[in-house]
Amino acid sequence: MSPQAWADRTVVVTGGTGFIGSHFVEELLARHAHVICLYRRDDGRMLSQLPSTERLLTIQVDLCDEPALRRVFDRAPRGVDAVVHCAAMWGSAGFRYDHPATVFEANFRPVANVLKCAQEHGTSDVVLLGSGEVYRSSATRPLREEDDFRAAVRYATDGYYLAKLYEEMLADTYRHEHGMNVFRPRLTGIYGPRDNFAPGADRVIPAMLARAAADQEIVIWGDGSQTRTYMFVTDLVRAVLRMVEKNTHHTVNVGTSETVSMRHLAQLVCAVMGKPDRITFDREKPTGRPSRTLDLTRLGGIIDFQPRGLREGLEQTADWYRRSHLSSREKS
Repeated sequence: MSPQAWADRTVVVTGGTGFIGSHFVEELLARHAHVICLYRRDDGRMLSQLPSTERLLTIQVDLCDEPALRRVFDRAPRGVDAVVHCAAMWGSAGFRYDHPATVFEANFRPVANVLKCAQEHGTSDVVLLGSGEVYRSSATRPLREEDDFRAAVRYATDGYYLAKLYEEMLADTYRHEHGMNVFRPRLTGIYGPRDNFAPGADRVIPAMLARAAADQEIVIWGDGSQTRTYMFVTDLVRAVLRMVEKNTHHTVNVGTSETVSMRHLAQLVCAVMGKPDRITFDREKPTGRPSRTLDLTRLGGIIDFQPRGLREGLEQTADWYRRSHLSSREKS
């Protein structure tokens, strides 16, 4: 399957007005696919930013409502060839700790419904965006897809982690029983335009950008030595679509090899925003795991492009933030 093979295919994108989902919608339309964009709620701003084309159909639906989702598949004018499931409930660390059952159900039930409806309607390809969080946290070497994280399932009150874990298991059962093509890219940190920059959002890069733009201090837990990897959102989209096109592996770690400490990340954010470093360290809070690195050998054998570097991606994100957030504030 080549990139041109998306042309005239009908692809359902769940969470299609969200951060990651909206980029899948745009890229699939650029490849001449027919896209059914599903969303639960939207203030109209993101819907208005999606391309205007007769190949795009937007439908408001609650993915936890199985009959409602089944009607979407039933009424698809051309059937459904593929699903890219991007919808998810994340929430702050505090929310996830206080509401593990709510977060688990909001993430797991839609996956169960998507897989069931796709199987019933003969959908050939299903993508479930997974997470590197499924790997056990004690591992220090790069984490491989073959690592049996199921053998070391830790009890947790983190509903998001548990949902991602059981989504992987459910996907395996559908592959075994129904022979379905269920792709599970396991992601690290994703960033870029349209991320959630609202106050209180619990995603590192948008939170840092927003605070730098407002001339506020960026507070880092611990000493800032903990390292992470981040991937630009459109590189993620291209990598996942390439994974489906190649169809050689159904689980692939998706990320970049460029690691960055939280201290240096904050410095980069201040630099791209043209702001002086205003960084403090809350040493009473835990520094956390020193690193979380995924083995990207499989990914390297699939993609045919070089993901952009962190600084370039941060500059593009900062440019978008200035246009979409700061300019609108200046006009109001």
